[in-house]
Amino acid sequence: MSLRIETFVVGPLTNNLYLLIDDEAREAVLIDPSINSDPALEQARRLQREGIRLSAIWLTHGHFDHVYDTALWHDEFPVPILMHQADEFWLQRLREQSLWMGLPAPRAVVPDRFIEVGDTLNIGRHYARILHTPGHSPGSVSFLFEAEGFCVSGDVLFRGSAGRTDLPGCSPPQLTESINLLCSLPDTMRVLPGHGEATTIGSEKRSNPFCQSQPAKI
Repeated sequence: MSLRIETFVVGPLTNNLYLLIDDEAREAVLIDPSINSDPALEQARRLQREGIRLSAIWLTHGHFDHVYDTALWHDEFPVPILMHQADEFWLQRLREQSLWMGLPAPRAVVPDRFIEVGDTLNIGRHYARILHTPGHSPGSVSFLFEAEGFCVSGDVLFRGSAGRTDLPGCSPPQLTESINLLCSLPDTMRVLPGHGEATTIGSEKRSNPFCQSQPAKI
């Protein structure tokens, strides 16, 4: 019983969009419908034709490059949109975010459900625990699949780097705490970031200057 991960690198900021698929349960979830996500959208259509339904849209945080195509996806797949409430203000300012970056303003969306630390979400028989990992944004979350050995970290932790802290609502001390939290995971835990290549906690603890030597515990 495996959870299939399909990664799409899309848009001008090279975002990682993830489709997580449980072939046995015939269910899939979309994480971060980023800019220019047509290749992933076409794959979701193929999955639907094969009888695999998209059941939800999960957002790691509300920055425009991670949520830009949410309305496009929701039009075709009217499934629940889930995010942390502390980042709702970013969705409400999606137009301003996009115009600031010189992009056409997409249609606004409204979350269907707010997720909190400790919540558990599922894709078929696979379960993700919600970690609240603020700092890059106040409502950033990471999706921890403990049994499967991976964590979707959004823009909190990257290979060799970490999320920026110069935008409204950012907090360097909170980001440090969030990175410490992720670094308390097993060294073998894979990290699927919002940008760049996948990595492992062990690799980041050895080489990433943003990782701390005394991580907090989950």
